[in-house]
Parts: sequence; structure tokens; C-alpha cells
Amino acid sequence: MYLPERTEHQKIDRLYDSNRVNGAPGQGLDLNGKPKPPAVYILNHEQFPQDPQLNRKGSSNDVNALRKTFESLNCRVEVISNPGLPDVKNKVKEWSAKRFTQDAGLVLIILSHGDRKEKILACDHREYHLDDDVLFPLFRNPTLSGKPKILIVQACKGPLRADAKKMSNEPYIKCYSCSEGYLSYRNENHGSVFIQTLCEEMDQYGLTRDFQSIFKHVKAEVERRSTKTGSKQVPSEESHNFDEPFYFGNYVQNTQ
Repeated sequence: MYLPERTEHQKIDRLYDSNRVNGAPGQGLDLNGKPKPPAVYILNHEQFPQDPQLNRKGSSNDVNALRKTFESLNCRVEVISNPGLPDVKNKVKEWSAKRFTQDAGLVLIILSHGDRKEKILACDHREYHLDDDVLFPLFRNPTLSGKPKILIVQACKGPLRADAKKMSNEPYIKCYSCSEGYLSYRNENHGSVFIQTLCEEMDQYGLTRDFQSIFKHVKAEVERRSTKTGSKQVPSEESHNFDEPFYFGNYVQNTQ
């Protein structure tokens, strides 16, 4: 059972200082010279009315931590609570048409139960596919063209991986809470080791390190912590054309 090593993840309590940011702006496109931080959306599948045993107790702790972390980075955060399949598809349709002209990218976080071939369980017990139903439709949005799409998934995964279909050269990275064939652990009182560790690392290094480096450390830290408790969990990632470092810190001051 996971118990956080720190009672509360650290807060970003210092102002943005451009001298602290290492590296170039990365893949955030030049939008009049001042792109805003990425937009952040959280799909929180917590309550499953048809089968209360599937309720994901503790997920609200992850939502609170994520909101605090990304709002500290001046990201606009929207939480979609307990969506069914129609709700998910309607939100994706909305994002596919939404103007993200001033946003440096998009972060989508999914908290739910998962299955093999990248299937996610919605709150009405119907499944949707991470690529076909979420990621690929976002490629059609011209205001997201060339910008990083960061998907963070807290869910179990089955023993098989979906075929690597590439619809375009759009840059994206998918960050999973576990590897194929492994379980993803969540504590009812504290939330999940993956999300809580991610928030801690983003709070500490979000201004100064690129996201890829942060996630590399998250993977090692989650494996270390979960192994100590006897419930090994190994996060994983899959990326395409996500070659340049992406720094949230480069966009923190570009908000009104």
C-alpha cells in the first residue's frame, strides 16, 4: 500500500526568473512571441454507479494535487468529473475545434481504470480508446499543429500494447502510470503514487527542467517507492516526434 513520503507536495513559491530556465523554448511555437502555458484538462473517472466496487476512492486527492501543481505553473486547468462515454467524446470534439492559438500546447490527464490495447473505462462502463477516441482527433485542430500534446494516464494496463499507428508527424508523449502487464496502485486516503510523485517533481522542477527529464525522474522515483512497499509499479512512456525539450517554465510569465 502506497503512503506518500511527504505529507504534502512542495509548492512553487518563487516568481518566474528567466535566468533559471535552462534551454530554449523547445516546441512551443512563436505566437506573437508570448505563448501562454499549456491548457490542462483532467478527466476524472471516480464514481461508477453501475458497480460501486469500481469506485476509485482517493482519486479526488490526485485531482487536488494536479490542480495545485499546474495552476502554480499558471496553466488553465479544467476538471471533467465522472464523465461517461458521450461526455468524453463531446469534450474531445470540443477540444478538436477549440482555439488554442495562444497556448504553448495541451496537457490531458486521464484518471480511471484501464485495459489492454489502451482502452479506458468511462463512468457509464463503456470503454474508449486512448488513440482513436482522444489523441488522433486532436491532430485535426490546426491551432494545436506542431505543438506538444502531453497525455498522462493513471490506469492499469493489460499485457498487450496497441499497434503503433501514426496518423501524422504531430509531436506527442503519452505517460503511463505503469508498464504493460503491471498494476497501477492508488491509496484511498492519499491518492496514487504516480500522480502524487509527478506533482512533487513538477512542483520542485517545473520551472527549471524540461518535462521529459522530469518524467524520467518520476519513473525512477515511482519504481523506488513502490518497490519499498512491496507493490512494484513501473511507469512507462511512448512518444512520437517529441524531440525538443519542453519547459513549462518558459511560459509561466506569459499570462494576463
